[in-house]
Amino acid sequence: MAHDFIVKAKDNSISGGAPLNTNVSLQPGQLLTISASPDDTWSAGAANRTSNANGLGNPQGGNFGLFTHGNYSFLYGSLIGSLDAGKTFFAVGTRLEMTILAPGRLSLYYWDINNADNTGEVTATVAVYNGPLP
Repeated sequence: MAHDFIVKAKDNSISGGAPLNTNVSLQPGQLLTISASPDDTWSAGAANRTSNANGLGNPQGGNFGLFTHGNYSFLYGSLIGSLDAGKTFFAVGTRLEMTILAPGRLSLYYWDINNADNTGEVTATVAVYNGPLP
């Protein structure tokens, strides 16, 4: 069964916000899928900083590139996940399918350096499968 979670650019920012704790517990061997509509947008501030969950810019150029937090770098404005309370991170974007290798609890983040001027939200649809997809 899939569950929808509202991830907010301001409230759930990696910088100045708090993670969205989904309370979805995962075990090794399960398949995690997360999707966010490409039409859902949020913003890292004024002036051309609106994106969907895939984030702003292009890591090989573009206007924004990557934001590094600790040892992790992703595009500004990306939807990011963690299974260990923010010790490690993985990119989600508008679509993720991932086999779980270690137990954990899913939390979701907006990836940005400053949450003060962030606006908007995206809906992340999360599903967990115990075997092959139907």
